[in-house]
Amino acid sequence: MQTLHTQTAHCLYALTRMLATFGAAILALALLNGCAALAVSLAGAGAGAGLSHQLNGTASRTFTEPFSKVDAATRIASKRMYLEVDEVASTGSGQVTRARVSNLNVSVELEPLSPTLTRVNVVARKDLLRVDGATAQEIVAQIERSLAVVDLAEAADAAARAGKIDNAKFIRDEPVSTRKNGTSNKKKTSI
Repeated sequence: MQTLHTQTAHCLYALTRMLATFGAAILALALLNGCAALAVSLAGAGAGAGLSHQLNGTASRTFTEPFSKVDAATRIASKRMYLEVDEVASTGSGQVTRARVSNLNVSVELEPLSPTLTRVNVVARKDLLRVDGATAQEIVAQIERSLAVVDLAEAADAAARAGKIDNAKFIRDEPVSTRKNGTSNKKKTSI
């Protein structure tokens, strides 16, 4: 038979072991819970950025250009990308262009923020839930590219009106030396 001392030691050992196991379990749950919260928040932040882009599907850009210039650039970009424009409608805050390309419905919103500041929002939807953020971004990039064309055309028109250019057209892919008045009239002499 066991003595009282042995039984007490055995119970004390079992109690200590049980408390240690319980404490380790509580500590593990607390630590894992903290890690899970951290992991979920980090995953949520990373996934949230991707999801907001995919769920929202909006590409936005604000241009320091008047509304009329951005509208002209939007029309040029639409033609360049073969967007089939269904409707151009005025809204309370600007204008919406609705178009189609392939299996996408595209909406381009122009909003004048000031006389020289215009915001562009583009959404390219496949269906009610799916969007194509990459196409929306490319449309914004093409509008930006088309703004350069609008600026160039305005500069040519202004120069033609001022009489600085007798023929307001641009010569492309032609060396400078073959352009009108581009060749030198000086004779080369050898030394």
